[in-house]
Amino acid sequence: MSLQHILLGLLAQPASGYDLKQAFQQRLSHYWAAELAQIYPALKRMQRDGLLTSRQQASDKGPRKRIYRRTAAGQRCLQQWLQSGPEVHSDRLSWLAQVAFLDTVPVAEQLDFFRLLQAEFERHRAQLQTIAADWSAQDPDCPEHLGGNDLFAHMTLRLGVTKYTTIIDWCSECLQRLEHADAKQAGSDHPTAS
Repeated sequence: MSLQHILLGLLAQPASGYDLKQAFQQRLSHYWAAELAQIYPALKRMQRDGLLTSRQQASDKGPRKRIYRRTAAGQRCLQQWLQSGPEVHSDRLSWLAQVAFLDTVPVAEQLDFFRLLQAEFERHRAQLQTIAADWSAQDPDCPEHLGGNDLFAHMTLRLGVTKYTTIIDWCSECLQRLEHADAKQAGSDHPTAS
């Protein structure tokens, strides 16, 4: 998967680079991140390659903005990517790599690491739950009557909430195991008098 394919998918409706960044934050943050410093060069490259067109448009909030639109070639590129089947790769999870080496720091720091990790995923889950609640507030029949792009966007949202819940539960389990091991170690450091 590449940023190009994600941008082509987001450009079902014409949008500016800033609009696309907002879409990443609001709809894709649980599985993909991109900064403006990545988005704008990709848009320029895609336009040069004939996958997008653009035009200048007045903006309510300042200088004119460039609005991008997917071309027929861009549509074909997106469809080819989707029709090639699911891309299942190993994820690169920096925080999980850190967990693999936590034995090199004291137990107190291990516990702090898991508490911080759990809090971070609780924050991410809360953001997705807010999006889901806003969606339901706008449409009381959500998600039963969703269709088109909304149906699939809601599916990814549900997976994000489920994934974060699983990681939060796993953090709790890890904390319990560390606390138990620490208590056991502390008990063996202080033998009882006979």
